Amino acid sequence: MDGEGPAARTIPAKQPAPKIKSFACLQCGMPVTLRGMLQTSSVVCAGCGTVIDVTDENLQIIGAFLSKIKVEPAIPLGTRGQLRDGTFEVIGFMRRVIEVEGVGYRWREYLLFNPYKGFRWLSEYNGHWNYIRTSLYRPLLVSGGAHFKGLAFRHFQSAVAKVDYVVGEFYWRVQVGESCLVQDFIAPPQILSMEQTDKEITWSLGEYVEPDVIAKAFNLKKPLPARIGVGANQPSPHVSRLSVLLKRTLVFMAVAVLIQLLSLIGSQNKLVYQQSFDYDVRDSEKSRVSELFELPGRTSNVVIRTKADVRNNWLYLNMALINDETGTAYDFGREIDYYFGRDSDGSWTEGKPSDEAAILHVPPGRYYFRVEPDGPAPAHYSVAVYRDVPQWLAFFLALIALTLIPVIAFWRSRSFEYQRWSESDHPSTSISDMVHKVSDSGDDD
Repeated sequence: MDGEGPAARTIPAKQPAPKIKSFACLQCGMPVTLRGMLQTSSVVCAGCGTVIDVTDENLQIIGAFLSKIKVEPAIPLGTRGQLRDGTFEVIGFMRRVIEVEGVGYRWREYLLFNPYKGFRWLSEYNGHWNYIRTSLYRPLLVSGGAHFKGLAFRHFQSAVAKVDYVVGEFYWRVQVGESCLVQDFIAPPQILSMEQTDKEITWSLGEYVEPDVIAKAFNLKKPLPARIGVGANQPSPHVSRLSVLLKRTLVFMAVAVLIQLLSLIGSQNKLVYQQSFDYDVRDSEKSRVSELFELPGRTSNVVIRTKADVRNNWLYLNMALINDETGTAYDFGREIDYYFGRDSDGSWTEGKPSDEAAILHVPPGRYYFRVEPDGPAPAHYSVAVYRDVPQWLAFFLALIALTLIPVIAFWRSRSFEYQRWSESDHPSTSISDMVHKVSDSGDDD
């Protein structure tokens, strides 16, 4: 009975409190409380671990386990909580274990009961919680996963699980040492589980629940176990963010392209001065001054492009752009060097016989240009001054910065999925495999 039958759809408007029966444990005398009533098949004494058959009016002992290790449930037995589909009471608690390469992995399960909706389960592993209900619907098993009610689930792990601690009441005769084959399939935030014994196969569907939701539902005062790592079906917080970031990045990139296009259209890119000079190391006066020229338009950049016929040599140009009216000078220096040759590896070159320098935010007005060369050999060089030249550096830096944001988000999403699948039977071993899993996780959400 899990709330799917007709009885679950005909709940009285006012639900009476469930009947509770108590008796003394036949083994140790400790009070044992029954809350599931006719739905309960057995109860495990919290004091001594004795398994009692409550379907027998004489309360027959069907097993005994003198527990040496007391496991305290995070949600005490008898605690009631308001969950999404009603009020449920914790009536049973068990701890299960699977062994992988000699290492035991334990998780905890809480059996919940509502007299009108039946049973539900809460499971907790490493601080990750799932709200589970048994399903009468049988999924279609396919290679690498299962299809359940139109949703594709990926196989996560298969293992033999054993009960190593149990207390409270259950709807079957559960005992320590009881084992079954467990297979988990995930489609975050859901998990589809199969438990198989020699007698039956049971399917259940669970959904990831945040720990604070559990704490609030049961009004718990003690903190719940801290979350460790990534849960098998924990929804990734990065998938939806990555999608939003990609959309926003594309929008901002489009804006950057539009701004650059407008800049290209609006720029003058005008040659305002050009002159060639000769340099000789024997000249007593090497400095050269240009005639006056006009920088028209608005305040914008000035680009100075220089060339020199240096061959396996260098030429240093100490330059200044000077406002004739205010005397404001923009001083800078550039070196032109160009080397080439051939060795055992073939031809090689280093440097280039040209150079370019930009001065930003130069107001309009009348200017002249001064250049003072220096070098070890005579050279012929030229200077060209351009006004309001389109700039690409800021544009490309903006594109790089915009690209970094989704790249970082993708890396975080990849890391999240890597942690998830590292706990499975299918740990990720390549970037392409991880990208596939990230994509599938996003589709499943």
